[in-house]
Amino acid sequence: MKYRLAVMFIIISVSAAAFVFLVGLGAAQAQQPYTPLSPGSVTPPVSAPCPSGSANGALCYSATVQNCPNDVNLGFVFAQVLVSNSKGTVVFFNGGAGDTTAGGTDFANDYVSDGYQVVQVVWDSPWELTGNGTGSNIKYAGCRPATVLNFVYKNIYPKGKLATAGMCAQGTSAGSAAIGYALAEYGSYGYLDNVELLSGPVLSDIEKGCVVPNTPSVTVCPKSQTYCQTGNPPEGGWPDAPQYIGGDITAINNWSGINACNGSSNTTTAQNNAWKQMSIVDGLTDSTFTYPQTAVAGWLCSNTSVMCGSQPCQNNSAAEGQYFYVQISGAVKPFNVYRVDQCSGQEGVESGFLPPPKQTESGFTAIETDMETNCKLNH
Repeated sequence: MKYRLAVMFIIISVSAAAFVFLVGLGAAQAQQPYTPLSPGSVTPPVSAPCPSGSANGALCYSATVQNCPNDVNLGFVFAQVLVSNSKGTVVFFNGGAGDTTAGGTDFANDYVSDGYQVVQVVWDSPWELTGNGTGSNIKYAGCRPATVLNFVYKNIYPKGKLATAGMCAQGTSAGSAAIGYALAEYGSYGYLDNVELLSGPVLSDIEKGCVVPNTPSVTVCPKSQTYCQTGNPPEGGWPDAPQYIGGDITAINNWSGINACNGSSNTTTAQNNAWKQMSIVDGLTDSTFTYPQTAVAGWLCSNTSVMCGSQPCQNNSAAEGQYFYVQISGAVKPFNVYRVDQCSGQEGVESGFLPPPKQTESGFTAIETDMETNCKLNH
């Protein structure tokens, strides 16, 4: 009897130890810290002619992003205006291929006049292409804008700034996606103090944008999302179809290297998975959407914005933005998504207007005000 009891004690003890081990292992796995993907490096800049649209008084330089895993080297030009005792530094990324100047004669000059340094990034060719002219994984390509942001933070932002100055970024359409990748995948939330994301990020969930033509519209900014600013009294959310349209389909096909983004239900599981895994919201553990020290503002065109005859003709930038913003958690600094009505063009939030009672305030003015309010040191 004593022997049997001893055996039972050993078995129970081993089982209890195993249980504690397994519980501890589960806790350890749950508490594993997020490890961002590593940015590359930037070659020493050399003087270069300023691209059209550079801010007044800008000095311009060319450099190359290198050492991004899975990417070929990519050149870029940046226009910079340094300001003594600057209130902050704002880095601009344009939409599409990013090979034209963003923020030129409007935002950038205004920010400089108001005491901010600006850096305008112009890529030699589409930053979204990871191979020698053929795309393979847009998330890997996100290393490039993340590398430039890291370079500016370490080399330009510190110069002549006030102690309270912020390190900030502003991007339009695919330019907002460049910032989205930097935040979610490459650790830029560790130093970016404020971001203004205009009409996007448009690469938040590429799979949803590419497949199943009958996928229902997404409700952008439903009432349950209290961070959404839709007016007072609130106009509320609005529907937007998630599928890419027009030339955006061609761009996604080229950038992803998967020539099947056409809203077809005949795409393969492998293609769908590849699109998902190269998205900002990729469902993988190498992403984070917790930015407690980064103020975030999204600006999305509503369905009262663009009319084709008597029908709205939106693109999917608002739906793609919704996929990103709904993921953000742990927001301590300001986090707001703004409905913009009467946009000019499918993504023209700058020329649109906020809902009542601010219906006379243009998107342009509201974006500038938000940047200058929140571009201050949060880290």
